[in-house]
Amino acid sequence: MAPSSRSEMRKARTLEVLYGGKVPKKVPNVMNIIAECLEHPKKMYLHIEEITEDPGIKDMRLHLVRAQMDSELHMRDDVDRHTHRLWVAQSIERIIFGGLMIDGEKLGNDDEEDDKD
Repeated sequence: MAPSSRSEMRKARTLEVLYGGKVPKKVPNVMNIIAECLEHPKKMYLHIEEITEDPGIKDMRLHLVRAQMDSELHMRDDVDRHTHRLWVAQSIERIIFGGLMIDGEKLGNDDEEDDKD
């Protein structure tokens, strides 16, 4: 079923960005919540606990990076909207992972290679 309202269309587009264009038929609840927060940043404080406590959130880092990249690329289209989206995606990533992958933050076990030096 195709999205009908403008809000639903924006959320569907946001899910496409989060999933790199390949949205699964069954989207995890946490991903719907993140998409909702990206579309309505002022409501993120209502959902942050649910996002951080979701057992699958650790697998969502690249999804958050995609949202950041998309917002950076479309910043001139709508500065306020994309600044807010960027802040949401970055804030969630910092809270969950302690840094930003886009700034060179390493993934999980990459730290072990640094310890060998």
